[in-house]
Amino acid sequence: NHLMVLGLLVFEATVHRHQLYFRLRNDLKSPPFSIIFQFITRQHLDHGVLPCVKYFINFGFYKFGLEISLIIAVNVIGQRMDFYALLHSGALIAVLSRRRRKAIGEVWPKYCCFTAGLMVFQYLLCIGIPPALCAYPWRTAAHPLNSNVIKWFYLPDFAMRPNPSFIFDHLLLLCSSLQWQVFVEENRAAVRLLAGDNVEISRNLDPCSFNQFVPVDNFLHCSYLDMVKVFVYSYFFWLVLCLIFITGTTRINIFCLGYLVACFYFMLFGGSVLMQPVRYILRLWDWLIAYTCFVIAMKNLL
Repeated sequence: NHLMVLGLLVFEATVHRHQLYFRLRNDLKSPPFSIIFQFITRQHLDHGVLPCVKYFINFGFYKFGLEISLIIAVNVIGQRMDFYALLHSGALIAVLSRRRRKAIGEVWPKYCCFTAGLMVFQYLLCIGIPPALCAYPWRTAAHPLNSNVIKWFYLPDFAMRPNPSFIFDHLLLLCSSLQWQVFVEENRAAVRLLAGDNVEISRNLDPCSFNQFVPVDNFLHCSYLDMVKVFVYSYFFWLVLCLIFITGTTRINIFCLGYLVACFYFMLFGGSVLMQPVRYILRLWDWLIAYTCFVIAMKNLL
């Protein structure tokens, strides 16, 4: 494992030095953003499937890094299922309660510090104290804690050491740190010209008048990319409803009832929901996301 990490570091340093030497030799400026395809910008996104793929290779995390970080946070909660997963659930709820992207960006540095501090603290718990120094009070007390309780609280223990695997915690810290950088970079004009902006649409807009705010020409099966757009914008809503229905029917418990109610509520109104004012649509999805976070936290606690 150490040789693999060392090899990756050497490869990264070699590529970085080669790019630096090439730019100095040919009098080229370094791009303001770490990208692979240098001449692909936001203006090339709608020119075809290949430019679209190149654009998302360059700026995929710039556009969807927040969602990726939240997905990994949920994965950490599901993999750990202990007291610190409950803390991650509370942090996830605190971040999502801000709702707007700009408000989330303001508290994101605190979330990164929370993730880093929690990971360091868990590492210290895995190290523990020397066995010859003293014994842990939760084992030597008159009423010692149960082994399952010790495991759930992730306490150091000589009889049953904590699981020292931090793969998913490391991925969460890595993605949240990169997303912190994205929140900083998206306020720079040079980056906005290359990757586009991440500004949210107004909540007071009417969906019937969206076409006058979209700078891209309308699409009607003109290319393969237009077919992909038709599928995403026409059927993704129903795909999400299918996932909600599967989530509600896979397990039989009280929490799944909320998913079934949400699924049938959206199916009752169908595509007409998407023609409602933006504020109304986002309020419905906010309630669904809030309920999902509540279920994640309660399942971990129970």
